[in-house]
Amino acid sequence: MKYILQIIIFFSLSIYGDYFDHPNSQETINELIENYGFDSDYVEEVFKNARKQQKIIDSISSPAEFTWTWDRYKNLFIEDKRIKNGKKFIDENIITLEKAEEKFGVPKEVIVAILGIETRYGKILGNYRVLDSLMTLGFDYPRRSKFFKDELIKYFLLTRENNLDIYKIKGSYAGAMGYGQFISSSYRAYAVDFDGDEKADLFNSVDDAIGSVANYLAVHGWKREGNIVTKLLVNDIRNLYKPHESLSNFISLSFNEDGKDVNFIGDDNFIAITKYNRSHFYAMAVYYLSEEFKK
Repeated sequence: MKYILQIIIFFSLSIYGDYFDHPNSQETINELIENYGFDSDYVEEVFKNARKQQKIIDSISSPAEFTWTWDRYKNLFIEDKRIKNGKKFIDENIITLEKAEEKFGVPKEVIVAILGIETRYGKILGNYRVLDSLMTLGFDYPRRSKFFKDELIKYFLLTRENNLDIYKIKGSYAGAMGYGQFISSSYRAYAVDFDGDEKADLFNSVDDAIGSVANYLAVHGWKREGNIVTKLLVNDIRNLYKPHESLSNFISLSFNEDGKDVNFIGDDNFIAITKYNRSHFYAMAVYYLSEEFKK
């Protein structure tokens, strides 16, 4: 009986053990206290309340969408319900969307497409505590531990700066949060107050979410009145250069769509979308969904 109890305790600690005594956590704890002025008792409490989530490691190690075909990816995001709800979202928020379009040069349809793909216009914000996501990936996912440790520090700063409850915020398995699924560093760098209440709230303010997505794209190279993609009529590499010498950047794209190879040029605005999510499938889905909103 005693042996069984020891196994249960060990198993429980391996799953739910806190991060204060984790062998790799002390450097980050010291940095939060010494470099950023957090109270040592507070940092200790937070680290002790964080929990490792193996499901997070499993999800980031084998993201399903990386194994999908373009047709499957497209069918997931360019579907009737998402299109219908996106048009409704545009109607309900047209004043703010036009304000963002005027200020940042990003079309309202593109802003809404991103919000639609990320969270179905704010309906699905994620089920993981951001604290658990960043602790798990920062200390138990060696491949990208440096990145997620830095995001964890930014998360501490974000919650302090915006008076947020560090324990309660939920997001994706990678720690992205809010309407537009900003990671902590992006939230701090690109979130804007767009409703005039003197705070950038990406959880409760649709206006702030709209303005922040537009600001993010503008900062990352969005060109007002520019194209996202241009379809090529022939598979000739010379056509990638000749008509597009004015572009500072472009990407050659080829997709198998409904059994046929289709070729595109992705210009600066396509590249700006890939700064939001590096997947070419993602950027193309944003384009297709935004085009649906224009119909």
